[in-house]
Amino acid sequence: MTRYALKFFIVFIFSMFPANIFAQNVERILFKGTELLYPLPKGFCNITEEIQGIMMKELIDKQKDPMLPVAQLIIAPCKRSVSNPGYPWGWIGLIKDRSRIKQETLNKMMGKLLANEDLIEKLEKQVQKKGREVFNEFFGVDAHLENNEQKIIWADKDSILLVGNMSGQVDGELIKEVFVSSTSALGELYVYTYIYNLKDVNPSLKQMSELLINNAPRLKALN
Repeated sequence: MTRYALKFFIVFIFSMFPANIFAQNVERILFKGTELLYPLPKGFCNITEEIQGIMMKELIDKQKDPMLPVAQLIIAPCKRSVSNPGYPWGWIGLIKDRSRIKQETLNKMMGKLLANEDLIEKLEKQVQKKGREVFNEFFGVDAHLENNEQKIIWADKDSILLVGNMSGQVDGELIKEVFVSSTSALGELYVYTYIYNLKDVNPSLKQMSELLINNAPRLKALN
């Protein structure tokens, strides 16, 4: 339920702690002895050290799920919206594995995984339970994910993209979101980028998908 946290952020916080619109376009990440150069998606800035980023990274880290990528960066639009405070937002996570699976193989494996509905349901229940516990501990409110649908919309030599629609309740309030995730295989590193937004607001799911599709070749070229 970490993705719902920013719904409760007060608008004035964003004006007090604005993102630096002159932030570097490429971030250098050191992860388990490996260096990665990560190009920020167009229009997004690194807010990991800001109050919003600190809070979101702590929420992600608290889940401590071995299947969850390790969060490295929290991102948000360089120009924030006051009409939908906290959205869109995203994060970049890494997994290191010596298997060095190629992108094409990873794409096939993820496609096979999503086709296994029983396994996906079991994994989602586990993630939902842990996320609910963390959200309650952090905010002291009850959160429940009611629906989570996802599908693959893109797969090539640079990345594989999943999009989804989600709905849930936070202290009885219904929230509807869309998300897009991009996964790229780079040697021993698997790079995951997630962007979340409220449903039916800009940027749309299509726009966010295009953003990550276009960013993947830059990531591969830099590394």
